[in-house]
Amino acid sequence: MKKTVLGILVGAALTLGMTSCGEKLLTQEQFDAEVQKGVEAGRAAVESEMNAKCDAEFDARVQERVNQLDQEATATAQPQ
Repeated sequence: MKKTVLGILVGAALTLGMTSCGEKLLTQEQFDAEVQKGVEAGRAAVESEMNAKCDAEFDARVQERVNQLDQEATATAQPQ
């Protein structure tokens, strides 16, 4: 009998201990704020990466377009 009562008390203490040290749930507003922070941080990282990629490829793209326009102008200027 003593072991049964002691087992129940230990089980109850263990249950209370486990529930009290668990992670607290966020309210809807806190959750929305955390999600928004993550989205903004991700957006900033993607924007900076894409801007760097665009800047790195800019000169090559401009030169390619200039060459294309030169070829079109040369083809148009040649007598047929």
